[in-house]
Amino acid sequence: MHLTVLGAATAFVLGILIGGPVNAATPQAEASFRAGQQAAGRSDAVTARREYERACDSGHLSACTLLAARVADGVGGPADPRRARQLFAKACVVNIAWSAASVADACLLLGDMYMEGEGGPKQPARAAYLYARACDIGAWEACDALAVLMADGEVIPLNADDMVATIVTRACATADLEHCEEFYEAGLIAPGQTSAYAGALQTFRDAHRQPAGTPPSRKKALLTQACDGGMARACARAAWEWQHGFQNMPVDPQQALRLYLLACALGDGAACDEVGDALRMGSGVPKNLADAADAYSFSCQAAYPPGCRSLAAMHQRGDIAADLPLARALERFVCESGWGCVSYADMLTRGLGGPPDRARARQVLQAECDDVAFSSSACEVLARLGG
Repeated sequence: MHLTVLGAATAFVLGILIGGPVNAATPQAEASFRAGQQAAGRSDAVTARREYERACDSGHLSACTLLAARVADGVGGPADPRRARQLFAKACVVNIAWSAASVADACLLLGDMYMEGEGGPKQPARAAYLYARACDIGAWEACDALAVLMADGEVIPLNADDMVATIVTRACATADLEHCEEFYEAGLIAPGQTSAYAGALQTFRDAHRQPAGTPPSRKKALLTQACDGGMARACARAAWEWQHGFQNMPVDPQQALRLYLLACALGDGAACDEVGDALRMGSGVPKNLADAADAYSFSCQAAYPPGCRSLAAMHQRGDIAADLPLARALERFVCESGWGCVSYADMLTRGLGGPPDRARARQVLQAECDDVAFSSSACEVLARLGG
């Protein structure tokens, strides 16, 4: 593990510029969830599973997570790993605006299922993405698992040295793990940082547990406090609110970019992607394609597929020195992570970045077309590709 590169993302950032509650569920759903907890407490697994299912059906994310675990293991009813994947996915909401509403354990456990091939094919790229999102919202085990995938160099198509120490440091700031000692010795985790990060994580969660009717300023104050404590997702969420004027907040692109930069430096891949977009388009900052490519690279290293796709597109368009083999590898990761295969299939069909492979192109398009939960143009592209 390379300890000296922890500051690479931070240096890049400084070189440029020196939602909803956790469970937006109904009272009935909350009552069912509590009934499930009570049943579980008295070892009535059948009733617990039934009540968790009622709560999950009404949008209670924690209930979906607990139900998924029981469905995966066959507790209180038959085991159904494929359905468990679907339930974990329901509780793992992972876009940049609403990932705070996810249950971190749902993203972590779903990542484990993809990594181990439980309930469907083994898909390490999708596992990496899910681990990254769980890490973003405070699951140290996911940060640890993601760092392993980064370090092995077999899943993410970029050398992730610039991000791996950042991700592991986040894990070590959340929990005292055996491998963290070298980070303490190297001075990469300061005395007291662990407790400070734990406090930031709790503040971040509090921000998304505010009852309906809470003034937006209160939530934003909590997000700012969590961001100041080093919680990357809090910085990204606050940035998103400034960017979009959420809940009548004034739109302030420069403030949004400043916060995205902080989140990116702290290892949030989605925030790095936003920074890349701003630099590529010259939005709130002078246009700089080379720095945009660096930001997308950091995003991709942190297992955020849109960042990989944006970097691949820059190579293909010639915005930066063209590297079609790398672009093809990036699009493959995007495809295998579950973010769409049409661009990858196009490169396979046309022989860009490697030899033509129409059979593989049809295979990935067919898989995407068959996935009813995924809306894309894969079916029409497949039809045009023909036999």
